[in-house]
Amino acid sequence: MSGQEPAERPSLQQPSVLELCMSQQSHHQNGIRLSFNPEITEAITLEKLPYHYCAVTGNVNLAAFLYTQKVPFSKGITIANFAADGKEGTTPWKKPVTLSPIDIADMAGHRPAALVLALIGAQVPLHWTRDNHRLYPRSFKSQVKTLMKVVTTSPFFASLPGPARMLLVDTLVSSLAQETVWSPLSTQVWKEQWEQCVGDDYEEAQQMPDAQESDAKAPSDNPNMASYQFQIRARPSNSRWRSNLLLGLAVGKKPIVSGMSQV
Repeated sequence: MSGQEPAERPSLQQPSVLELCMSQQSHHQNGIRLSFNPEITEAITLEKLPYHYCAVTGNVNLAAFLYTQKVPFSKGITIANFAADGKEGTTPWKKPVTLSPIDIADMAGHRPAALVLALIGAQVPLHWTRDNHRLYPRSFKSQVKTLMKVVTTSPFFASLPGPARMLLVDTLVSSLAQETVWSPLSTQVWKEQWEQCVGDDYEEAQQMPDAQESDAKAPSDNPNMASYQFQIRARPSNSRWRSNLLLGLAVGKKPIVSGMSQV
């Protein structure tokens, strides 16, 4: 042992996400492209985007009806894409920006609709049974355990025959699911009075295709549709980050830059 302390290894500074973004190449320039899809300007209709329509209108009962009709739940609509050609311009990538029905409900200020749509998206059954209990939220299962502790210690419950106990438990838990998990829904939903609780959209909703029909009619992407495109470049200035935008129109995969925009 020489008594000398080992030389310190030079620290390797890891890049931040911002620094990686700054190093990206797009069309032989520094920057990341942001392209908005033309669908962003189209109206949200029941025919094209059924659950997004429920979200923007706040119609939770319509969402429940579509769910019972097995209308497929849309994971999201792509409204934009971030893209670049990588740090050296040789590793192209693209990241879509999507809005789910839940996102749209929150954006529209319909929190009850967002809660219902989240349950539908998670495939939580509308009607509780012993067989599908495992598909319900953890918080509900905890409530059921508490309820069962109270019920099973009741002398009345102990006096009932076995089949009556089963019926009582099923009725209580089913009611609990309706009142807690699916609380935003109208009581008419449980009576299947759909025309009354869905409203003016009921007739059109009856004609909605189910999952199999939707798959058969699913439209394909059109690469020649025009989209608005920005190119974003960031640089440090006076200890703050500023961005330059290049505004243009992209047709298919060939962007046409129409001008420089503000800093």
